[in-house]
Amino acid sequence: MLQKVEEEEINPHILTRELPVLVTGGAGYMASWLVKFLLEDGYKVRITVRDLNKEDKYKHLQKIAENARGSLDILEADLMDPDGFKAAMYGCNIVFHTASPYLLSGISNPQKQLIDPSFEGTRNVLEMVNKSHSVKKVIFTSAISAIYGDISDISITKNKAFTEEYWNKTSNLKHQPLAFSKTVAEREAWRIHDEQERWKMVALNPAIILGPSLTTNSRSGSFDFIKKIANGTFKAGVPNVQYGFVDVRDVAQAHIFAAQDQYAEGRFMLVSESKSMLEIANILHKKFGESFPFPRKVFPRKMLYFFGFTKGFSRKFVVENVDQTLKFDNTKSRHEIGVYYKPIDEAATELLQFILDNNLLD
Repeated sequence: MLQKVEEEEINPHILTRELPVLVTGGAGYMASWLVKFLLEDGYKVRITVRDLNKEDKYKHLQKIAENARGSLDILEADLMDPDGFKAAMYGCNIVFHTASPYLLSGISNPQKQLIDPSFEGTRNVLEMVNKSHSVKKVIFTSAISAIYGDISDISITKNKAFTEEYWNKTSNLKHQPLAFSKTVAEREAWRIHDEQERWKMVALNPAIILGPSLTTNSRSGSFDFIKKIANGTFKAGVPNVQYGFVDVRDVAQAHIFAAQDQYAEGRFMLVSESKSMLEIANILHKKFGESFPFPRKVFPRKMLYFFGFTKGFSRKFVVENVDQTLKFDNTKSRHEIGVYYKPIDEAATELLQFILDNNLLD
C-alpha cells in the first residue's frame, strides 16, 4: 500500500512541486491569478513574457513571489518564434498555455492581430512540447467562442444548451474574427495532441472573464466590455444580447484542478451563468448608482439592424444574436474537475472598481 501511495505522489501527470511548471503569457489578466495561486501553493513557476525590458508588465508577480512559498523565473519568448519556448520549457512537466490575444476593439487586421498569433503561437508552443520530453501534460486556455459563434447556433444542440461536444462552425475572418481565432487555435492544438501519445491535454473554454485584476497592464477584452457599459458608450441603450460569464479566480483555479487530476482530459467549458448586457449594467448601477452613465434600457432590434455598426455590431451579428436565449450546461466542469462557481455579480462590480481605482475608465 505504501508503494502505491509513493507511485501516485510521483505520477508525472500530477502537478508536482518537485518540477517546474511553465505558464506562457504569465503576466496576463487570468494568467496572473494562476501564477499567484501556484506560487502561494509552493510551486516552482516559470513564466514567459514578450519583452523582459518591460518590467512594469510583470513586476506585480515579482512582488507576489517575494512572500510566496514557491519560486518565480521569468523568461522572454515570442509566440511567433518556433524555438522561442525551448529554454522556458526545459525540465517542466506541466505547461499552461495561456498566451493568446483577446481583443474586442482596435482590430484593423484580424489575420495579423488575432489569427496568426493564436494559430501559429499554439503550433509553436505545442511542437516544442513534442520536443520537450519532460512535459507530460498541457493545460490549453481556449475560449467558449470555440464552442459557439452566434447564439443562433444553439438551435443545433440537443437540449437547447451548449456543452463541450460542440464546435464553433459559423465564425470566420470577417464575422466574429476573435471567435474564429480561438476555434482554429484549439483545433490545431487537438490535431498536434492527437498525433502523439506521450502527453495529455486539457482544453479549458472560459466564457467572458470578469473579476478584479492583479495588473493594470492587461489588454484583455474583459476590461473593454465593462468600460463600455460604464463610460457612456451605450448610454442610449444596449442590444438585448446575452453572454456567458465566469469569475477570473474560478478560471485560474480550474487550470490547477485540471493539472492536478491525472485523469482529466478533453474539453471543459467554464461558465458560471449567462446574463444580458442590460442585466450586467443593472448590477453595476445598483452598486455604483448614478455616478456613471450606465445604460438603462434595451436598444430596439430594428434600430440596431440599421445603426448597430456605429457601436461595432454588424447586421449579421444582430440577426444571429439579438433577442435570443443563451444557455449552457456546465455539469462537466463541476463534476469532473470540481469547479465551484462564484456569483457573477461580485466579479462584475469588482472589475469596475479595479478600473476606477486605477483610472482606467477612459
